[in-house]
Amino acid sequence: MKALIMMLFNVKEETYHPIMYFEHPFAGEDNDVYRFKSKGHRTIGFKDREEALASIEKEVTPQLKKYEVYKELEGDIPWDGEETPADNQLRNKESLEGLLVS
Repeated sequence: MKALIMMLFNVKEETYHPIMYFEHPFAGEDNDVYRFKSKGHRTIGFKDREEALASIEKEVTPQLKKYEVYKELEGDIPWDGEETPADNQLRNKESLEGLLVS
């Protein structure tokens, strides 16, 4: 199974929140597109992006030892700070190249 780590930016509070996505395959045939569903984010964010990145190494990545972990940390996902941020990310095999960390 694959896990994808990204970064949310709460535009209301101006805080950074690491977010995890887990592979959630489409029903039916295999294809070259992976669907990832968000399953958790750092509720209390960080004012400093560097601190948020450090927390990924210290707190998030160690929890994902049984997964192929991909980190896509360029270009934060804007979040309005309202309700729980839940979404899906679609990636093809080529877009994941170079992002694998374990």
